[in-house]
Amino acid sequence: MDARLVVAGAVFVLTYALISVRRVRGVNIRMPYATAIGAVLMVLLGIVSPGEAAGAVDTGTILLLLGMMLLTASLETSGFFGILVSMLMHGARDGRRLLAVMMCASALMSALMLNDAVVLLMTPAAIGCCRRLKADPVPFLVGLFVSANIGSAATAVGNPQNAYIASVAGIGFAEFSMYMTPLALMCLIVSYLILARLFRGRLWLMPAAVERPETDPARLKAMCTLLAATVAAFALSDAIGVELWAIGLCAGIAAFLIAATGGAHNAGRAALRVDWGVLVFFIGLFVVMEGAVSSGLVDIIAGQFPGFSEGDPSIGELTVFTAVLSNLISNVPAVVLIGEMIPAGSTALWMTLAASSTLAGNMTLIGAAANVIVEEEAEKEGVSIRFFGYLKAGIPVCLATLVLTWAWCSLVF
Repeated sequence: MDARLVVAGAVFVLTYALISVRRVRGVNIRMPYATAIGAVLMVLLGIVSPGEAAGAVDTGTILLLLGMMLLTASLETSGFFGILVSMLMHGARDGRRLLAVMMCASALMSALMLNDAVVLLMTPAAIGCCRRLKADPVPFLVGLFVSANIGSAATAVGNPQNAYIASVAGIGFAEFSMYMTPLALMCLIVSYLILARLFRGRLWLMPAAVERPETDPARLKAMCTLLAATVAAFALSDAIGVELWAIGLCAGIAAFLIAATGGAHNAGRAALRVDWGVLVFFIGLFVVMEGAVSSGLVDIIAGQFPGFSEGDPSIGELTVFTAVLSNLISNVPAVVLIGEMIPAGSTALWMTLAASSTLAGNMTLIGAAANVIVEEEAEKEGVSIRFFGYLKAGIPVCLATLVLTWAWCSLVF
């Protein structure tokens, strides 16, 4: 066997093992560190040259993610999410209604902005809302990240894997949304019904007075106008011939500048809210995958799975394979790996990959980054979401939405 292939395989396995395990001898290994280690080893061991490593990075994906995180973080400085909490409180007539309102708000925000950034900002707000209402926060936090994942499936800017797929496959925002938005709506309704049923004994609350949120009216108006303009630009991106990353980056920079007019404190808050680790994670992953592709490792992997060895897999085969792999190594690295096996022009397979990888993330607490963020932020506030306890909700939600994905993609393609 070719020595280059063996070395590339060893680095690839090490990288994905670190992504999956995330802890070695008591030391936490965050996913950005795992891919950075893998990327450095690929270069140092001569699998890819420095030039090839730089060329492997999809700058469109990186810039789009940066822009959307800047936009979301800057919105928070204007009091946007405080208004959202106020709206949730107004909708809190009973537990089922609050769950529905929270899930709809989370899904909508995640479709327009990066879901990881949305849940990072909404989790403390949701816990505060539940405490004022004397409600058990766990059912509502579960609804928060489940709906964030589902809502993010609707658009090309909703989550990192969608941004990657849109960039690599050349699928425009409007086309992506046309296929995925109806599916996301169906999955949201089904997921709400499942969660409302499973948590029916814990959806109680005591109505409380709604406090007026602190806002910066002028900047809030400017931010909302910018957000509306950004969504419109995304929708028209194909017609006007502007790349999604350019729109997202310009929107993020504009939002950051608006936030900065409120002083250095606001600018610092926005900059610190950006998850820079996500960008490092993707850069490292691109380099690792370049080594796997150039060494022939991806071809060997593809030949081991049903459908891929005979040519293009069926929608059902891809859905199952993606769901399993996403829960083993998390959905973003799973998409980057499987994406190397899918022809760029196969819209049906790319859309199936986008939907199934995102919805599979709802099965476990570590299935998607949004889940981990909510769990970690809740832990800081003294709220515990149990891993095995969540499976009672995660498994039925995941299976129901994946069946919908298979049925929908089979119907429209």
